Amino acid sequence: MLAKDLDNAVEFIKLAERIRIFSHNDADGISAAGILCNALLRKNKRCQITIIKSFDKNILNGVSKDELVVFCDMGSNDIEDISSTGLKAVILDHHIFDKKDDYDNIVHINPYFYGIDGSKELSASGVSYFLSKKLGKNEDLSYLAIVGAIGDKQDLEKANEIILNEALKHNLIEKRRNIKLSGEDLLTGLVHSIDPYFDFSGDETGVKSFLDRLNIKHDKKIYNLSEEEIELLFKSLIKMLPDNLPDEVKNCIVGDAFFMTDGHIKNLLFLVDILNSCGKMGKSGLALSLCLKGKYKSKDETIIPYHNSEEFLNNLKEAERYTSDFKISVIKEVKNAETRLKKRKNLQYIEIDKEGITGEVASTIIRYISPDLPIFVINKANGDGEIKISTRGTRSLVKKGVDLAKVTKISAKKVGGRGGGHNIASGASIPLDKEDLFLDIADDIIKRQMGL
Repeated sequence: MLAKDLDNAVEFIKLAERIRIFSHNDADGISAAGILCNALLRKNKRCQITIIKSFDKNILNGVSKDELVVFCDMGSNDIEDISSTGLKAVILDHHIFDKKDDYDNIVHINPYFYGIDGSKELSASGVSYFLSKKLGKNEDLSYLAIVGAIGDKQDLEKANEIILNEALKHNLIEKRRNIKLSGEDLLTGLVHSIDPYFDFSGDETGVKSFLDRLNIKHDKKIYNLSEEEIELLFKSLIKMLPDNLPDEVKNCIVGDAFFMTDGHIKNLLFLVDILNSCGKMGKSGLALSLCLKGKYKSKDETIIPYHNSEEFLNNLKEAERYTSDFKISVIKEVKNAETRLKKRKNLQYIEIDKEGITGEVASTIIRYISPDLPIFVINKANGDGEIKISTRGTRSLVKKGVDLAKVTKISAKKVGGRGGGHNIASGASIPLDKEDLFLDIADDIIKRQMGL
């Protein structure tokens, strides 16, 4: 069934003169768009990519009838709106949906159609990668699908494992046991660390003192750590985490880490953070440029790989600055979260006023600050007349029956907004004056989900 749907998508692409791609502004969405862009360019297919926060039917107003529209990391719950435009479309999504409807003008591909759990076994970038393989020999793009899966905190098992094995087989990445930090060196990785999150996150002086006590150089490259240094860091960092954290969080400090075998970005976690940070800070074009492959003509007319070009290196430096700013913004919000958290009977919530960091603040709080109740991070600083809400749970809460995709979808709809996502991570947009009612409804739904 998946193979047939992929073949149908390929036929739509072959017949299209021009292709418009709309994708989500996180690491998974940008990776998915990057994969598809590379695959289409290799087929000499013209495409235009727009990275957006969420689906809005108005984005299709400027699309002409002779264009094929492709949605990455969105669209499954908006298929009626898409179909009503009469445009031909391909949807590459992995979010939970209400129902599967068949439309002649739409090819709809979602892991859940094929018995694959889209919340942890295959992300949008993975779906995009499987489509790219139908378009040609694109195994060299497999690492980008792993970037997307890691960005969505998925397990690298089952469908994702198939992609991972292809990336390893083609020597695009290597796997080794290591400290799972972002960044290239230890100082940067620890200062900007939000997952895992430590008391000294954001404090360069504190991180330097910590490394000095361990007699480890500040600029030590993460991918060059010895086994002894890895073990020493693990034992020291684990002591800095609260005792009540679930094992799934504690185990994330050391484990399978992935490193690029070529290029100027070695740490795959760093690429995940760069794409996510730039996307959330409105610099999605910059992020997308770091996903592009192919040849590049330098100033002296020499043909070189694009990732070795001056343009790429300049983009990377700029992207690193935005990533640093983004991570520090998240850390600042989390630092005083405990004093600002408010609780209902079955959920907790916090208000912030900085655009773009809502999801990361929610993830950090639920994992490292207060993991007992689902967290709702409420952001009114989006400038579009709506409240943006990101919700996060834990696997323990999901096992108890919590399904945040249903919570946000139902609660938002009842107050005139929209919501959805995954059982463990979801989001919503609601009118400005509906926050209290939204939380009341969500609190009651969670109560019923857990049988309380």
